[in-house]
Amino acid sequence: MKTLSILACSLAVLPFFSAPAAAQVQEMQVRSLAFQPDFPVELHAHDPSGSETAGLIEIKSFLNHEGNLLKYKGTGVSFTRRTNPASATNVDEVIGKVEFPTDTKSCILLFIPTSQLQGNFQSRVVAIDDSAKAFPSGSFKVVNFASVAVKIELEKEIYEIPPGELKVITNAPFGEGQSVSMHAFCKRGEQWELVSTGVWTNPGTRRVLQVVTEDPDKQIELKGIRDVVIPDAPAPEVAAP
Repeated sequence: MKTLSILACSLAVLPFFSAPAAAQVQEMQVRSLAFQPDFPVELHAHDPSGSETAGLIEIKSFLNHEGNLLKYKGTGVSFTRRTNPASATNVDEVIGKVEFPTDTKSCILLFIPTSQLQGNFQSRVVAIDDSAKAFPSGSFKVVNFASVAVKIELEKEIYEIPPGELKVITNAPFGEGQSVSMHAFCKRGEQWELVSTGVWTNPGTRRVLQVVTEDPDKQIELKGIRDVVIPDAPAPEVAAP
């Protein structure tokens, strides 16, 4: 009888230990950018399964200190114009999807259109770590979304960025006027083709995001967006044992 009692107790507690743990809620502070004319000014973030919503984002063509907090489970979210999270399961309603980096709690969401058709806002969405550690004040963060390598020349300093990668330039060779001449090239075959020239000024206590994009005609564009530095959130205090 004692053996049966022990077995019964073991079976009773087995479901408790075998039940899967609930997914932990993650938080991400986001600031969202889009350069396409008439792009929606607001989008709703949902779990890709359509089970729940993660919050609302505001999309701008500039950067300031204002952002939105998303609360989600898993690794990313899908964006639609509808408040109903089930809209995330409809491919015709999904504007874009994003996977969040795991080593930061703050990022810039950049919406890059995948279609040139008027009224079609479906986009590739990229999360760019904008923490003060990954993007310090006084720096330039060059993100290459083109299909070819890009080279940035600042005076005699050369920075090459492969397609799909980024580079943070922290010590630009500014002259007495706190500016530096800039030449941007893209690689076509074995040749470097000039795509942009200009002057970069010292951002001082701010920073500048430089975005390299490519249109359907393979034309390369370099767009700079000045940004403020938002201090990283302090790490939570750990109570003494």
